[in-house]
Amino acid sequence: MRSGISAAESVGSDLLVGREADGYVAASELRNFLGRHALSPASADADGNVRLRVVPDGVWSNLDLSSRSVAPKAAVALDLASERDSRSQAAGKDLLRQIDRENQKYLRRHG
Repeated sequence: MRSGISAAESVGSDLLVGREADGYVAASELRNFLGRHALSPASADADGNVRLRVVPDGVWSNLDLSSRSVAPKAAVALDLASERDSRSQAAGKDLLRQIDRENQKYLRRHG
């Protein structure tokens, strides 16, 4: 499931994707995913261009994530805001502010 930089455009951010990929994968699918995409862990002193966040199978199934191709907007925003580069951080913070405005608007209408 795409997140962070890989899902930024899908959730309304104008951040452009470079050569990076970011996403979530169920723990039981990790080995198959790595093999299917010929991925291996980056060394401790190197930054990889793929970031995978492994989700325990129980959490994955309880949240019914298997049908999603893009992470929820809040997850994408938090993932971007936690990146090292300032452009991704700014995009993540912008998305978080947008989510807050949407929630405030909803509460005013339905509060």
